[in-house]
Amino acid sequence: MTSVTITTAPTVDPCSAYTMVDDQWRATNNQYYSEIMCDCEISWNGWYRLFIQGQSVQMPDRCVDQFSCGTHAPLWLKGGHPTVEDGVVTREVCGHWSNDCCYFQSNPIKVKACPGNYYVYEFVQPAFCSLAYCADVKNTSTAHTTVTPETMLTTETTKVDITTGTYID
Repeated sequence: MTSVTITTAPTVDPCSAYTMVDDQWRATNNQYYSEIMCDCEISWNGWYRLFIQGQSVQMPDRCVDQFSCGTHAPLWLKGGHPTVEDGVVTREVCGHWSNDCCYFQSNPIKVKACPGNYYVYEFVQPAFCSLAYCADVKNTSTAHTTVTPETMLTTETTKVDITTGTYID
């Protein structure tokens, strides 16, 4: 009998396993920054929650003025934020340039609304430099999370007979 071992890890809720991003330069009201920032130089991996000076914020879901958020073409969320009931959704990301709110279309990202009135984002690398994700200072939350929860992963191993497809104890 030939068998194969399948190891699966449970899905981790991104609302409890995210990385904090607290960069003042990402603020939508930041019209000038001494250095033009670029998120295509970051290896985004996993889920992120936006903060400005320790206060929870969200991505803007409307066009952001050029030269805001510490970059040339600020990235904003097209299609709006989901509700908690929506679960994880995929949204387009646009960058404002040359009087076109969606001149640059970055790769889509995943977004989730979390209990506690905040959002987490699965950011991806924008295709070009001088594009950076924005943090909307107008949509601040009263939630002040300063510690990222740690999640312990457990795995479950199942043996399957590959010739018959039946589970082996």
